[in-house]
Amino acid sequence: MKNKVVILSSGHPPKDERLFSKIGYSLTANGYSVVISTSTEDFQAIDSSILFDCFDGEKLTKRKKINKFFSVLSTHSPDIIISSEPLPIIAGYQFKKHGNASCILISDITEWYPENVVSKYRKTKKWFSYFVLSIFNFYAVTLCDALVIGEEKKKKRYDVIAPFKPKEIVSYFPRLELFPLSDKTASSNEINLGFTGILNESRGFLRLLTAAAQLREKHHQLKIKLTIVGKFLTHADEKLFSNWKVANPSIEVNFSTWLSYEQLSSKLDQVDIFLDLREVNFVFNNSLPIKIFEYMALGKPVIYSQCSSLQHFFNDFSFGKLVNPNAIDEVISAIEYYLCKPEEMKREGLLGRALVEQRYNWNTCEIKLRSFIRRLQAKLSAEK
Repeated sequence: MKNKVVILSSGHPPKDERLFSKIGYSLTANGYSVVISTSTEDFQAIDSSILFDCFDGEKLTKRKKINKFFSVLSTHSPDIIISSEPLPIIAGYQFKKHGNASCILISDITEWYPENVVSKYRKTKKWFSYFVLSIFNFYAVTLCDALVIGEEKKKKRYDVIAPFKPKEIVSYFPRLELFPLSDKTASSNEINLGFTGILNESRGFLRLLTAAAQLREKHHQLKIKLTIVGKFLTHADEKLFSNWKVANPSIEVNFSTWLSYEQLSSKLDQVDIFLDLREVNFVFNNSLPIKIFEYMALGKPVIYSQCSSLQHFFNDFSFGKLVNPNAIDEVISAIEYYLCKPEEMKREGLLGRALVEQRYNWNTCEIKLRSFIRRLQAKLSAEK
């Protein structure tokens, strides 16, 4: 009989890339029976042999949401539970107590951590919320059996609050087969700049628009294209973008709303350089941006904000440029460098691709995840 894994999330869509296209995909391919249950959308389906049993919990209280997750677990009776947030961990713990005591409960710590959740708050509310969520996070960690952590910087606090819990670093690196090396050839009279993600000021979207407009003012004969894949969080940002397009009719914009992980690379294939000019703050300084490795896999150089999480990558290898996101002249100079040296654009792009092939790909993460789960199962069997 196959081991059954239920993946839980109270914050991600059902087909989130890590839940579905990476963890779910890998475990299914290696003989596990996988169910994904999220509280973000009412969704029942089977895709790639993965069963989706999801519900819309937007109007549910936390207690009712926990009860709903518990009901899902009781229905599917998993051997392993992987939770992306603290709230579903409580449901997983209840299932272990009242359903299957031998079930392994794993906390997958990737995007949910207190400072990330409260980053949108201000002053007193921010610090109070941080305190409450930190306690909640600590409580959830005490309930789980093991921790899977997305990156090394996030592991330090868990070494302190849960020193004896088994832990494994399983990063977010791209699946190589979904990000083939682009064969686009650079042109001296055309540049295609790419951006993916949340389309707001903190993520650098407005800086991208400013840089593109100023590049147009400096290079009248240059054909400038923008390839944008993402979503707006406010109507104000969407309106600002509409106004910008009216004011800059000579810049061609190829825009797509959120795409599936499997569709993304075909949309980005014709990009020459990717830009991400996000704010340099505590959250971004301590979070490794996974998209940069997807760009590298495509063989594209990147121009990125000077976040400390990236410093050691750029110190040893040149596959892009780190810039001050608030210095638009510096951003434009970086773009002009590649315009003047297309051979460098190609060389750095190929170097980035080689690094992803050698180190920063999902296959290396999958091996670690499978090995970690096997060790946990072996430990449980030995303790019986």
